[in-house]
Amino acid sequence: MKRAAVALAALAALSFPFWASEFWVATVVCRMLILGVLALSLTFLASFMGLVSFAQMAVAGSAAYTLALLSANTSGVGVEIGWPLAVLAAIALATFTGFVFGAISIKSSGIYLLMITLAISVCMFYFVSQNTAVFNGFDGINGIRAPTVGSTNLRAPTPFYFLCLAVAVALAGLVAYLESTPAGSLFHAYRNAPLRLNALGFNTVALRLLGFTLAGFIAGIGGVLNTWYNGQVSPSSIDVHAAVQLLVVAVIGGMKRPVGAFLGAMVYVLLENFAAELISRERFNLVIGITFMLIVSVSRDGLLGIVRDASQFFRKSLSRAPRVTLEKVTR
Repeated sequence: MKRAAVALAALAALSFPFWASEFWVATVVCRMLILGVLALSLTFLASFMGLVSFAQMAVAGSAAYTLALLSANTSGVGVEIGWPLAVLAAIALATFTGFVFGAISIKSSGIYLLMITLAISVCMFYFVSQNTAVFNGFDGINGIRAPTVGSTNLRAPTPFYFLCLAVAVALAGLVAYLESTPAGSLFHAYRNAPLRLNALGFNTVALRLLGFTLAGFIAGIGGVLNTWYNGQVSPSSIDVHAAVQLLVVAVIGGMKRPVGAFLGAMVYVLLENFAAELISRERFNLVIGITFMLIVSVSRDGLLGIVRDASQFFRKSLSRAPRVTLEKVTR
C-alpha cells in the first residue's frame, strides 16, 4: 500500500501541470513547495537536534540578497556575474551564515535559543532596511527573474514548477537519507542527551555547528527559489512576521519528519489563498491562528501526528474485524 501510494503521488506530481490551471501551478503549488523547503531547514534542526531557530528566514534572506545583488535587476544595484555563479555564491553565503548564527548561539538552548536567534533576525532586518546604498532600503531589490537555461525558460509556470518539485524532493530525500546514517544517529543523540554524548568523547560543539550549517544550506536554496518566485527581495521577507510564519508552518505540519514541512506549507498556502472566501483577507491571521490552535490541541506532532493516529486506528479496526474464511462460508 505504501509503494502504491508513493507511485500514485509521484504520478500526480509529474502530471499536475498538464491538467491543472496556471493559477494552481504557479501561484499555489510552487509557493507551497518553496515554503516547504524553507520550513524544512527549521524542521531539520528541530527533528534532528531538538533546536528551534527564529533565524532561518534571515539565513534565506542572505541568499536572496546575494542573488539579487549579483543578478540583473531593475533597481540598479549590484553587479551581474551570470546566474550560475550568482546561485552558487548565494547558497555558499547562506551556508556560511548558518554556521555564523550557530556559532553565535552555541551555548544557548530552549527559550534562550529562540530569543537570541530572534534578536539576530531583527538585527539583520534593520541592517538591510536602513542601508539604501547597497540593499536599497525598504524598497528592496526588484526585477529579479529566473534564468533561461538553453531553450527552457524557467520563468514559465511549468518549468519553474518542475524545478521547485525537483529541489523539494532532493532536499527531503537528503534529510531522510541523513537520518539513516551515523551522522544522523549522532544528531539524534545530541537531541536526546547532549551531556552524555559529550561525556562519551564526541565534539558536541562541532556537531551543533554542522547542524546549523546544513540548515543554512537548505534555507539558502529556499531563498534562491523564493527570490525567483517573487521577482524581488525586501526587508519584509526577513522580518519577525516571516520568522513566525515559518515556525507556524513547521509546527502545523509536524516537526519530526521532513514531509511535515510540506504538509504545513500546503495548509498555510491554501488558507493564504482562500482565506478571503472564509472570512476576509484582512483576517487571515485569525484563520491561521485558529487552525494552528486546533491542530496543536489535537496532536503534539501536527498533521503528521493526526495522520499517524488515524492510520493506527484504521489498522486496529481491520485487525479486530471478524475474518470470513472459505470454511465458514461453506458451513
